[in-house]
This record gives sequence, C-alpha cells and structure tokens, in this order.
Amino acid sequence: MEKLITDPADEDKVPCWAEIWPAARGLSSWVWDNLEFKGAQLLELGAGLGLPGIVCGLKGARVTFSDFNPSALELVKKNAACNGLTDFAVFRGDWRDFNVTRQFQWVMGSDIFYDPKLNVHLINVISRAAAPGGNLLIAHPGRPATFAFIDELRYRRQLNEAHRAVIPVTIDDPYFPYYDIYVHHIIFDNV
Repeated sequence: MEKLITDPADEDKVPCWAEIWPAARGLSSWVWDNLEFKGAQLLELGAGLGLPGIVCGLKGARVTFSDFNPSALELVKKNAACNGLTDFAVFRGDWRDFNVTRQFQWVMGSDIFYDPKLNVHLINVISRAAAPGGNLLIAHPGRPATFAFIDELRYRRQLNEAHRAVIPVTIDDPYFPYYDIYVHHIIFDNV
C-alpha cells in the first residue's frame, strides 16, 4: 500500500483501498456464517478490494461496489469476476457529494466510520441509500469514532440494532496480529 501513496498530506490520495483490513475479514466471516441475501440489492460503501461485497455476492446479494478511487473500482471488478460474480455493479462516489439515485435493501461499510469529518456525510449517504425496512452492516476494530457514529445514527433515526457480534481476526502482522472486530446489524424499521 505504501508504494501507491502519491501525496501523504492529501487524505484523498492515501490508498486505503489497497489493503484488506481486519474489519473486512471479520465482516466477511460473519456474513458467511449468518446471512443469505436471495437476490437482495446491497451497496458496499468504501469497497476497496471488495472482500465483504464479494462474500455477500456469493451468498446471493446483487452487489453495487462503491468507492471514491477509480483504481479501487477497477480492481474490485476483477476480484468480483475472478470469484465468479456476474451480477454486480460499481459506483464511483465521494461521500461528501454521494449521488446514488436508488435505494438498497442492504448497505454495508467495513472500517470506514473512523473519521468524524466524514461520518457526518456518511449519515446522509446511508439515510438516502437504505430502503425502508432496509439493513445496515457495520464492522470495525472497536474504534471510538465508529461507536459514536452508530450512537448518532441510532439517535437521529430511532433505529434498532438487531445483532452485535465480536469476531476475532488474526492477520500476518508482527506488531498487530490480533483484532476483535465488532459487527453491527442495524435495521431501518422507520426509514
């Protein structure tokens, strides 16, 4: 990932999409063990390399992978096709001005709710993108900003959390190999 950084001072040019983060692994594992989508429409926000969205596609979702970076979307298209997905779409969108024109039964984000400056925009994105009665999946490694985001979203929208799990994840990293990944399933009862 470090080789792809062109300007470390510009947050928009740091290629966070070029790595499979522990939260993506934990969310993928939880989805594989717990959900079936049966053709439901799903939007993955900040898809990066697309692991959680690909798993959802393998479990029956019709996935729209979204990301800010066009290189991420090119790679996610290749990753999805290499994993046998044929019925998927990609959407290039900036959360600060996210012009998605349809609603989805499922909206998902993996370790993307870490920056309060962007979380304000993500609340609006999710509110517009989630269909009435829809579902939100959030995964993160216990970030305080993510818990605050979830609390704010639940307060604003009077939402119910259907399920919360903690998934242990181990990665090949000599300094930080173990993570507890929190997975939240929130239902939009009253969108």
